[in-house]
Amino acid sequence: MPRRTLRDLSNTRDSERNVLGQDGVKNNKSSNVLKPSTNKRSRESSLKPNNETTECDQSSLSTRGGTKKRSSSSGISTRSSSRLIAKRQHEERDDRSTKKQKFVEESSSINKVESQKTRRRSARLNNKNQSRTEEFEGGAKICPENQDKKPSKSDIENSKKTNISKTEYLVHPEHRLKRDTFDGINHTQGIAPHDENVDDVLKVAPYATDLYQHWYHVEGRCCPRMYMDNQPDINAKMRAILIDWLAEVHMKFRLAPETFYLCVNLIDRFLTIKKIARSKLQLVGITALLIACKYEEIYPPEVGDCVYITDRAYRRQEVLAMEQDIIHQLRFKITVPTAFHFVQRFLDITNASPLTRHAACYYTERTLQEHDMLRFRPSLVSASAVMLALNNPDIYYREYDQEAKLPGLSPLLLEYTGFSANDILDCASIIARKVAEEPVTASNRLLIALKKKYDHRKHMSVSTSVKDPCAHTLLAIHNSSKS
Repeated sequence: MPRRTLRDLSNTRDSERNVLGQDGVKNNKSSNVLKPSTNKRSRESSLKPNNETTECDQSSLSTRGGTKKRSSSSGISTRSSSRLIAKRQHEERDDRSTKKQKFVEESSSINKVESQKTRRRSARLNNKNQSRTEEFEGGAKICPENQDKKPSKSDIENSKKTNISKTEYLVHPEHRLKRDTFDGINHTQGIAPHDENVDDVLKVAPYATDLYQHWYHVEGRCCPRMYMDNQPDINAKMRAILIDWLAEVHMKFRLAPETFYLCVNLIDRFLTIKKIARSKLQLVGITALLIACKYEEIYPPEVGDCVYITDRAYRRQEVLAMEQDIIHQLRFKITVPTAFHFVQRFLDITNASPLTRHAACYYTERTLQEHDMLRFRPSLVSASAVMLALNNPDIYYREYDQEAKLPGLSPLLLEYTGFSANDILDCASIIARKVAEEPVTASNRLLIALKKKYDHRKHMSVSTSVKDPCAHTLLAIHNSSKS
């Protein structure tokens, strides 16, 4: 065979291979032509390739169509999934809106129930307050059964009386010094009108009413009695000398006024219990001052200072032994109401001027020196001293016009304290007489320590620059007011 024919055959085979690699379909016709058929079977197989080609074409068409179908089915699936998502979102929104509505309805129902409860509570409190005010004012209570009934004449008269009583009293019965409902447990409601504008924090305006009511209630138990009849070795003049000397010591140590009042109270309460010798009376006085300083002062004096101030009449051990004796005899009851607390309270209620304040304090401290004043309560002594200071003509005409009348017995103070006018006049007459006359010792020595104390400019020299109080003017004003 010639060389050209072999080359041509190789070229044709390469071209067929390239065609098969590009189309992915075998051209069986060309292969049949190249391979001559020898048997019947080969002839039959040579006849079949047409069908195979058609099948291959169909399979290729089916694969192309399959891609189209898949693409169309994927579009349908994406549409259906987007619809499902939209449905789910819509259902979630509906669920949220229903939950919100339920929550709002539940909260509104809870708020309604709570508002009803608060209304009921407020109604109950209002009913309690109304019943209390009716009890205090003496009015008749109205039962719920009788609310529909018409009020009778007696009810109308009682209501008129209660309305009149509201305007009549100056201090509410719950805010007075002596309260009928006081039992040491219940407290007053609100602040008293005379305590509303108090700026001093140390006066504790919200609790002042309860404090002074408690002190007035306890005052009778802590108040010392007149004890000189039971003391065989001492008398009232010795007591006056002791207190005059303690007043000088009080000024020298520059102690607080509460300390002096408490010291005198401790001495009197101890001497009512135990009999003491004349030689130990000064020891009792200086030891009581030491105890009061430890209770009231920030920096109390030492025991050595107390021994030195007595000119070493006693030893250190004797002072300590007397201190234990006094405390055990009094059963450690040091917190007691004194006249100082009540004087300050009464001066605050009456809005007294500074000169009137110093005068009232001077009169009250002067009574500490007198044994006869122990028969009066400290609160009554304080109220009488304040009345004398308010009606001192020399003080009153300095601050007001001379043509003005003296105030007389303050109705506000009388109503607050609950003392009668006769009790205050009796006590005031004794105070005025004691202040006017100075105590004298057996050796005709004047006891003027308190007078020197209040002659200082710090106290506006009230003991020397102001005339002594006069109980006759107070009595005359009271009688003229009655007529």
